Amino acid sequence: MPDVSHDELHDAFIASDRPHILQITNHGIHQWDVIPGLPDTGGQNVFVNHLSDTLAQLGYRVTIVNRGGFDHPTTGEKRSGLHYRDASQRILYIEDGVNEFVRKEDMDEHTPALAAFLLQRLQAEGTPIDLIISHYWDGAKVGVLLNRSLAQRVPHVWVPHSLGAVKKLNMSPDTWDHLRIDERIAVEKELIKDLDGIAATSSRIRQSLADDYGYESHLFLPPCVDPERFHAHDLPADHDIWRFLADMTGLGPEEVRDSKIVTEISRTDTTKRKDVLINAFAEAYRQNPDALLVVAIDDTEAELAAALKALIRDLGIESRTAAVGNVWDRLPDLYAATAVYVSPSVMEGFGMAVQEAAATKVPVVSSDLVPFVTEYLLGDEVREVEFGGDTGRPMLEGEGAIVVPADDVPGFAKALETLLADDSRRAAMGDRAYDITIPHFTWRGMTERFLEAVGAIGR
Repeated sequence: MPDVSHDELHDAFIASDRPHILQITNHGIHQWDVIPGLPDTGGQNVFVNHLSDTLAQLGYRVTIVNRGGFDHPTTGEKRSGLHYRDASQRILYIEDGVNEFVRKEDMDEHTPALAAFLLQRLQAEGTPIDLIISHYWDGAKVGVLLNRSLAQRVPHVWVPHSLGAVKKLNMSPDTWDHLRIDERIAVEKELIKDLDGIAATSSRIRQSLADDYGYESHLFLPPCVDPERFHAHDLPADHDIWRFLADMTGLGPEEVRDSKIVTEISRTDTTKRKDVLINAFAEAYRQNPDALLVVAIDDTEAELAAALKALIRDLGIESRTAAVGNVWDRLPDLYAATAVYVSPSVMEGFGMAVQEAAATKVPVVSSDLVPFVTEYLLGDEVREVEFGGDTGRPMLEGEGAIVVPADDVPGFAKALETLLADDSRRAAMGDRAYDITIPHFTWRGMTERFLEAVGAIGR
């Protein structure tokens, strides 16, 4: 694509007769090249960019709205104004006069100023909106407040990604006040009155909406996969992924290539339970000395990162562990090199990383709190496997995944040992994970079904 100025893209966007969709993803650090691991930044941001790109392919123009007004945590650049991807997609950074990052749990009191800023920008530009799609509760709050101020109300669909009631169930009571969970639930219940629809991202979210919020959701918009990016492919002996991982471990590229790689990629947060994975891998490694762990640890989360790296050292697995930072550009090749993908997370709205791994024909081991695994990858043929874990509950071995009770280190170790030791079983499970994921969970097909369900105009 030839170089096009910001002004040319802006003029083309404004002049376009495409229907205009406003996507509000208020918290975190949203940008076109998402950096997973930054504060409050991860799967939701990737989801929004994929949805925006798909909507543009289907003939819409999209404005993504994200809170700005403060410096980017890695570049130091002021997050303000409009940032265009092309003539149909842009990010608008809205401001509330507070020139610092605000965590999502503390966002409620900022939403009126953010909505007022957004209204002012839209009115000054004069670009009509045909549909609002908001993400998470704070994005929905900004959308509701904006709609109340518009001369003509716009249809508004909320994609919650998670819910306060689900988080409360999964988190220890001693964390509830710090996370302001009860306040969040109250806000979510109030917001529902002003919405035209809520799109569940998993059956677990749909069930919680019904049981905890009294709302029957008939829309479904889960995370999906771009099969052109994530697919199984051979990696030659001189591929740079081997050198990259070798540099992370001190092993030679050939030793890395001969290893059975266990991978976990997510933001560095206690809810991801990376310590559970590290402890489990150390146990499994004793039975599988050719195993190699690749785990995402972001040093910007200094205290937790230091604790995780200390655990790796204390367990004596430094030479068999690659603690990687941002590997977004390398993800397709990293998945292709992976033998088993693991997610011990206790807080997932859906499970985008496990879905990407499954699309690459990689079998998955996860906690029982990762919806994509429990609802889909297990498949129809599931058997209980007794292993004497800490919880007294069995793990479940399904068609494309093994599910372990959350926080059960011996269970995760046993699941890893089972798959690492059996090449044919691992390959068969990876093939089945792929069949469950592709083609149903692709962005274009799912987005078309979603738009048909909401009756989006201008198609």
